[in-house]
Amino acid sequence: MDRVRQKILIAGIGGRGVLLASNLLLKCAFRKRMPVLSSDEYGMSQRGGSVVSHIKVGDFQSPLIGKGEADVMLAFEKTEGYKNLSFLKEGGLFIFNSPSSSIEPVELRKALEKKNIRTFVVDADRMALEMGYPLGVNMILLGTFSAFSEDLFEKEALRQCILRKSKKKGLDMNLKAFEKGYQEASRTMGSISGLEGRSK
Repeated sequence: MDRVRQKILIAGIGGRGVLLASNLLLKCAFRKRMPVLSSDEYGMSQRGGSVVSHIKVGDFQSPLIGKGEADVMLAFEKTEGYKNLSFLKEGGLFIFNSPSSSIEPVELRKALEKKNIRTFVVDADRMALEMGYPLGVNMILLGTFSAFSEDLFEKEALRQCILRKSKKKGLDMNLKAFEKGYQEASRTMGSISGLEGRSK
């Protein structure tokens, strides 16, 4: 287990549950006795400010992820993901929340293709609204991430962390949102190739 190494960047804005998602991954790694470091950066503490969480699983000395080092970036908003794309390594995975799978401008798309960045798009806002639970966006995205990271953050381990961390009032909906994100990703990830991954 001490040979496991992964660098994960989570980007979003305040009030969207970025820090909760980061904390759940951190707790999950602790429970599995994996070495893990994390650090959060945010411009404004109130809602609307940019928030970036760095998570390193493995034997690292610093919690901060350097440019071109992240294995995975999970973006709660596509625009926040764009701001932090320079952190993704060549061949990395970019999972982002958006109603559109298009990568604009064209120059950005070409840059991603040049670095062989794989993308997976999930319309977590729409899915959360369909559930009648707009606060569930972070759990949907966490479930999506879990489908791509079964070797480190498998579904049941994260589910148990959600059980322990969620308040009783929102627990049931959090679990449903997590499951929805996981199932959507599991159903479509088999055909992911280059910039083609998409959650319908």
